[in-house]
Amino acid sequence: MRKLYRYQPIPVPGDDRLSQLQKDEVWFSDPAGFNDPFDLKPRISNLMPDRWCDAPEFDTATRRALAALLADPAMYQGALFIDQALIDEFRAWTAGDAGYEQLWDERLCNAIKKRIAQFGVVCLTPQWDSRLMWAHYASNGQGFCIEYEVDGFRNNQDVRYVPVQYASEIPELCLSEAMFTPHQFLYRVLATKHADWAYEQEVRLVCLTGKAKNVKLDQDFVRMTGLIAGHAMPEPLQSHLKETAARLGVKAWKVRTGILGSFDVERLA
Repeated sequence: MRKLYRYQPIPVPGDDRLSQLQKDEVWFSDPAGFNDPFDLKPRISNLMPDRWCDAPEFDTATRRALAALLADPAMYQGALFIDQALIDEFRAWTAGDAGYEQLWDERLCNAIKKRIAQFGVVCLTPQWDSRLMWAHYASNGQGFCIEYEVDGFRNNQDVRYVPVQYASEIPELCLSEAMFTPHQFLYRVLATKHADWAYEQEVRLVCLTGKAKNVKLDQDFVRMTGLIAGHAMPEPLQSHLKETAARLGVKAWKVRTGILGSFDVERLA
């Protein structure tokens, strides 16, 4: 099990995330509200040869290959990225349905992006003592941090454990990757962020079946073990955090700042 942390803003009326915490449940956020406007919004296009100019026969061969995959239901078994809506779009393209004569690649790319937009995300980090994270995500230390223990070798059927990889440039993905290598495609989408965010050392949980909702998870996979009050959390909210920790059966801590600029934690009295 690995200890990972989730920073949260100061509890306020209408956004009291302490009160919303439930035992054995984890909130999966909607990435549309993330700071990074490119998170889970990959560049997807048709990088295959031009169907009209360079290799018109390539389009026919690709349709034939995809149709062969779709003919065997077992071929996409376990490829959680491929849902029924995508299968229907793939089938319509291979059959040459109306609407696919022109701009077929744009329609398929949009269908793939629509599938990605369904995912919910939990952003975690191994750092409880990051000054930047406390400042950016926990209201300048007035918020709190949730401590989880996560078994990265397990995966819930609908939830993936994904350590993020950082790159100097976000890659452009080909729609053919989604068709023929959906397992690898899924992780390239979920796990790639720009190097500007590398200080976060992010590890994420991704729910493939929904967002903006609580998901009940097996404690052998993920379990909450503590709540940490930020160094600037007001006293009444510290009491709220301690009461919440008691309700959830986890430990309550508070960040303490040292004279040399260090961070430490102490049990919340």
